Amino acid sequence: MTHVSRRRALIALALAPGVLRAQPHTAGEHLPPLNDLRVLADAIAKHKAPLLVLFSTPGCPFCREVRRNYLAPRVKEQAGKATPELLLRETDITSANTLVDLSGTRITEVDFARRHNVRAVPVVTLFDSSLRAIGDPLVGLDRSGFYEGYLASAIDAARRHLRQTS
Repeated sequence: MTHVSRRRALIALALAPGVLRAQPHTAGEHLPPLNDLRVLADAIAKHKAPLLVLFSTPGCPFCREVRRNYLAPRVKEQAGKATPELLLRETDITSANTLVDLSGTRITEVDFARRHNVRAVPVVTLFDSSLRAIGDPLVGLDRSGFYEGYLASAIDAARRHLRQTS
C-alpha cells in the first residue's frame, strides 16, 4: 500500500459512521491547548524547537490513543528539560474556543483547523515559527506498529529543518 493510499484508507476509516462517537473525557487527558501563537512562534525561533499540534475532536478514540501512547510521554519528557526540543499542543477542530494568531487576531480552533485543511482526525502536524507545516502531516493512526517510527522521523526532520533554515 502506498503512502498516499494508506492515508486515504485511514481517513476513510476515521469518517466511517459510528467510529467518531462522542465519549466522556476527563480533565488532564489532553495536551496543552493552543493559545497565543505569537508566543509559540517566539519559542520555536528561540529554541529551534518545532511546534507539534494534535488536531482532535472530543471522544475520538484514535485521538486518545495517539495522545496517550505517543504524545503524552513526549510532554513528560519535555517537562524535564531546561530547554524544550519540541513544543506540543492540541486543538479541537470543532471548538469555538479562541486563540490568538500570528497577526494578533482572535480566531477559533475551528478556523485554525480550516487554515490547515484539517477535516478529519487525528492529524499531527509540525510547524515552524511562521506556522507553516514542516513536512506532511500524520493523518489517522497506523495500527501496524509503525506510527512511532513515522512520528519520530517527522519530529527529527522538523528539528533538522529548523536548524538549517536559521
